[in-house]
Amino acid sequence: MLRQLLEIIPFYLLITFLKLMPFEKRVYWGGQLCKIVLPWIRKFRKRVDTNLRFVYPNMSYQKRKEFIKENSKMIGESFIELMFNKEFHKLKNKITYKKKELTPLIEARKINRPIIVVSGHIGSWESVRAVLNKYGLTSGAIYQRNRNVFYERLHLRAIREGGEPILEVGTSGTRKMISLIKSGGVIALMIDQAVKEGKYFQFLGRPAKTSTSIAEISLKYNALLIPAYGIRRHDRRIGVTFDKPIELITVSSITKEMNASLEKRVKKYPTQWYWPHRRWK
Repeated sequence: MLRQLLEIIPFYLLITFLKLMPFEKRVYWGGQLCKIVLPWIRKFRKRVDTNLRFVYPNMSYQKRKEFIKENSKMIGESFIELMFNKEFHKLKNKITYKKKELTPLIEARKINRPIIVVSGHIGSWESVRAVLNKYGLTSGAIYQRNRNVFYERLHLRAIREGGEPILEVGTSGTRKMISLIKSGGVIALMIDQAVKEGKYFQFLGRPAKTSTSIAEISLKYNALLIPAYGIRRHDRRIGVTFDKPIELITVSSITKEMNASLEKRVKKYPTQWYWPHRRWK
């Protein structure tokens, strides 16, 4: 417990210091700080570098080094946005989107059809939930409990500020998620982490263990399944896009299409994806 407290003190100090700044300055300096600090953390650097060499074997050492810095900045910006999630969701001009892309979701909501929005840890993933909230599509989400009990409180509170219910990974959380879906609710899920019970599908040209449960649930409950992403732009705004609904044909076809949708964004905006994940095991 003492070790966890000592680990969290620098983080508390950072958050306290950033509170003194306007929101955009917090995000900017949070990104700049992570750009400097994260590449020096051996465990982080090794994970990202290993994944880069696996996916881009011809990328030079110097390019990987610069890539890791840029990726660290993006991670820092997303993290700070999450930590101040309540304010982030209230921003009016930060996030852009096309209302017509939301039509399938709005129509599904009218007839109480379950909605599953899938995304990945790319760009500003919380911005997708911010757009959904504007149209009465408040979404629940699944989260992984953090081992540090002090950080866990902050993390859980931040996610809840983006919408509820927030369900923990595990059997209990899965049951609650299914109940939410059966009742015609909205859930936002990430699809870019390896899972023990998954099957291998191609992702970025390599076989990656991928959960098929989202496809199975979508088929079983005839849920509207739509990929959505929040990508950072050069003008520091965030462009949120919603793909067309995925056709519910087979578990395999659905899972492949979800992977392909995310893969398309990662290829186009590689530094915006969360490369520390152990996506390939």
